[in-house]
Amino acid sequence: MAGDLPPLRLSTMLAGTSRPDVYLFESDEPSPAQLNLSRSLTALADLAERGEEAGDLPLGKSTGSRIALSEVLSYDSNVFRLRDAAAAATAGLSGRGSWHSQTRLELGLDKRYAGQQWLLDLEANAHRYGRFDFLNHTTRSAVGRWRWSAGPDWLGEIGAEHREALDDYAYFRTPVRSIATTRVVSGSAFYRLTDGWQVGTQVAEGSRRYKDGTRPTNELDFGTVDLVLRYAPEGRGAAILTRRRARGQYPNAPADDAGTLAEKRFQQDETSLELSLPTGTGSRYLMRVASVSREYGRYPQSNYSGHSALVGAEWQVTPRSQLSGVLRYDVEPAQDFVSSYVATRGLRLGWIWAYSPRTRLEGRYEWRDAQYRGDPGFGVAVTSRREDKVGQALLSATHQMSPRLRWILSLLREQRDSTQAEWSYTDWTMAGSVQWAF
Repeated sequence: MAGDLPPLRLSTMLAGTSRPDVYLFESDEPSPAQLNLSRSLTALADLAERGEEAGDLPLGKSTGSRIALSEVLSYDSNVFRLRDAAAAATAGLSGRGSWHSQTRLELGLDKRYAGQQWLLDLEANAHRYGRFDFLNHTTRSAVGRWRWSAGPDWLGEIGAEHREALDDYAYFRTPVRSIATTRVVSGSAFYRLTDGWQVGTQVAEGSRRYKDGTRPTNELDFGTVDLVLRYAPEGRGAAILTRRRARGQYPNAPADDAGTLAEKRFQQDETSLELSLPTGTGSRYLMRVASVSREYGRYPQSNYSGHSALVGAEWQVTPRSQLSGVLRYDVEPAQDFVSSYVATRGLRLGWIWAYSPRTRLEGRYEWRDAQYRGDPGFGVAVTSRREDKVGQALLSATHQMSPRLRWILSLLREQRDSTQAEWSYTDWTMAGSVQWAF
């Protein structure tokens, strides 16, 4: 939605929060707004300023407390990502498009004392649909973090999260309301060595549940342990080496007609190296290489391993304009369980132009080629592989009317062509939002 579009700044790839990325377990195609490197590979001391995220107004660091209210009105031409009008009629729908409104209320608390920082963010979203009123729902999120420090060398974070969100209909095609609840508890500790070196560990436990009972076989319990070595000399970029061990379990794995159980558990190992190299002209170069392997408990023929790579750059062309680009190749688990993993090649291009101190225009284009491979469900090899080619283009404009009020307009077009025709679709989304902060 228009209120959720982040600035296209690739340097944020190494500046996420310190919690492990729960999307590790179900992400074959990250949405353009989340095409980031591992969120767990961050410098805990580098806390983002308010205003760096599109949903934040520039209220400054450690504001104490804040209240924000936003309203988004959008039209989505293909809510359930169906191939054509005939597919909508078969599903019992009167059409494919609908107006959608989202009202968001945010409450935030940011307090610091004696080298400690406590953050609490509460959010409620009321969603209303014009044609598909059975999708109307309210979601709630709560995130609490304690960013601690002990002396000059020890620092870390302890956090807990509760998030609710409607499932993505690009993968879940059934026209019913399906809301996932994700809970994560995490902790980390880092020790400063010398001359920009840090070493530390991060752990997390979490679960995903569907309280409405729509997708019981997608419910998941997971845990991660990261070992991190980071080198970040002041003003000279960063290099981060991470070793991750993850495990997952599907408590409601289905059985076929013969009573054969589906795959229920897995373990995953990942080793990654990330580099961020700034230049003296305001530009930045980014790189990530990784190897990943997954082992299943019941059907070893579904095991897989592979490599991932990403190269990106952002160029500060003028004081008011920026260009950026990313090339990537990923081997990841498949979100919709059609296959045990998916190999994705991707290209992303973007630009930002600050027309004035208050007005900014942004555009981006992303292309992805996803090849689905294997089948984890019952250990059965597939004879034909699914391949999806996706093109997505976005144009948005942001205007800051006052220090606490702004509006955003956006236009998004997405087209997916799949070798399995039922997965092909075209979608247009127009959105506008107004955001206030008090």
